[in-house]
Amino acid sequence: MIRLLLIPLLAISLSAPAAQPSVNPEVNQAVTRFLTAFENLDMPTFVACFADDATVFFPAPEPADRFDGKPAIAQHFSKVFAAIRASAAGGPPYHELQPQDLQVTLLGPHAAVVTFHLRNSQRIARRTLVLVKVNDRWLIQHLHASNQPVAPS
Repeated sequence: MIRLLLIPLLAISLSAPAAQPSVNPEVNQAVTRFLTAFENLDMPTFVACFADDATVFFPAPEPADRFDGKPAIAQHFSKVFAAIRASAAGGPPYHELQPQDLQVTLLGPHAAVVTFHLRNSQRIARRTLVLVKVNDRWLIQHLHASNQPVAPS
């Protein structure tokens, strides 16, 4: 009886691809494109980084609701971009985004999870991107953003 239960479990575990940290040039290029578009507040390039049915959770103090689809994501990011432009001293790049602790985990040939931190003196910005490969192009399916205040030293 135990043998009969183990065979399906082994088949499942052997057939499922193991998630593992990886260096994938195509995924890294997609992340760089996304961050560069954000630095330059280049809305067309930025929005093109997302899948049509992508979702986003913005960090506090932004609305807590999930934003569904490119139009909703673009509409909210246009407000974010306007606020950044208003506080910037010059033109592109409007700010510098240097990901730290970047980790790319391939979940198979068409899915990846990317996590990284963006740090400054006030906060650690934690970011998670779920990417999917659509028509030979890596796109953001989901962006989850949260900020953690830096403890005073």
